[in-house]
Amino acid sequence: MAANKEEVREASNGASGHEAGEGVACGQAGNGGEGDLPPETERQTVFRNILGATVALELGQGLQRGIFNNFVVEVVGIQPSQLGLVQGIREVPGLLTAPLAMVSGFFRENTWAGICLLLTAVGLFMHTVALNFPMLILATLVMSTGFHLFYPVQSSIVMKTCLPEERATKVGQMNSAGAAGSLISVAIVIAISRYWKTDYAFLHTMAAAFTALGGLAILKRAMGGKPSGRTSMDLNPRYRSYYVLTFLGGSRRHIAQTFAGYLLVEVYETPVSVMVLLSAISSVVAIITRPLVGKVIDRWGEQKSLVMNYVLVISLFTAYGLVKVPVVLFVIFVLDHGLMGFDAAITTYLGRIAPKESLAAAYAMGSTVNHLSGVSVPVLGGFLWDAFGPGVVFASGAAIAALSLIYSRSLDRRDRALAKS
Repeated sequence: MAANKEEVREASNGASGHEAGEGVACGQAGNGGEGDLPPETERQTVFRNILGATVALELGQGLQRGIFNNFVVEVVGIQPSQLGLVQGIREVPGLLTAPLAMVSGFFRENTWAGICLLLTAVGLFMHTVALNFPMLILATLVMSTGFHLFYPVQSSIVMKTCLPEERATKVGQMNSAGAAGSLISVAIVIAISRYWKTDYAFLHTMAAAFTALGGLAILKRAMGGKPSGRTSMDLNPRYRSYYVLTFLGGSRRHIAQTFAGYLLVEVYETPVSVMVLLSAISSVVAIITRPLVGKVIDRWGEQKSLVMNYVLVISLFTAYGLVKVPVVLFVIFVLDHGLMGFDAAITTYLGRIAPKESLAAAYAMGSTVNHLSGVSVPVLGGFLWDAFGPGVVFASGAAIAALSLIYSRSLDRRDRALAKS
């Protein structure tokens, strides 16, 4: 117990965070001659590999998302009720991330990340033969399991390959690169659909190839050290603030992702061309702002950054419910996507307080917590919309952001109390 207290105390003071940030480079790069590389070179190499893998995954996922609705209607011929089931099954691996990730303790993190991307690629390729509903379910389940297991280990690797003062900047760069991959995939889908006949098998094969290349790239250069050997879930009470903010942030994000676009289409009859344009603009904004937001978080710290973010989010959600001018709502839609970059502060907060050997398991548990809100909030929001209208839904989002604001204001105080306990 004394050792655990000391770990928390050092993490809160930034000492263990420094060790975690340099873990890949210092004393762990022992395989394949990697230990001969200077620490900075080693860190940058591993970061570039996981960055490339992330871009590849977003390219593959973006291609699949871009053709999904047309594919399931024109090829599979599913009914609306079946579509809801597919989307629900897609989120099941997210709920099970923590127990499924226990297997990762037997592998080095880069090996596990590569396996996850290759599993995603298999699921994407299975869509080429998903000509009926059961095969679509199976392909979706395999694909979803792969990418849901990838993101926690991605966060862990990023935290371990950056210095304490650049954590959020690196997370911002990672998110920016992912947004760029998504934007490129949109451009590919638009170009192919406009100038060639849409070949769903070819596009799914392309998506699988991109993702598989990302998996092979991250497998190519092994991170040093041994597998963690952790094969248990990590619902650690010391990380309570991380789990609370993850749940609240996920609830707010799922309201925006589920109902903001629906508001524009259902209430204001926004055409498909405008929605595609708004998505593209949002991706460009994300590419530009994610690294800048990361620098703000590194300079201000997590508490101050989150407080400012939630004040702005409350304003935007209030505007969603009150503003009746479509053009203004378009601007709010894009700004809301830009502010999601501040979620990086929640990721870096855990990277600061948790010892490096616990990061992957803790991020996996965070993914499970996030998906608890992902499953429940859209359903509850739909009932509220039907019963009271969109204003109540977005007022609920503002209330969730207000709770997040109240909780995040005492983040530093909780850290100090935790360090003394």
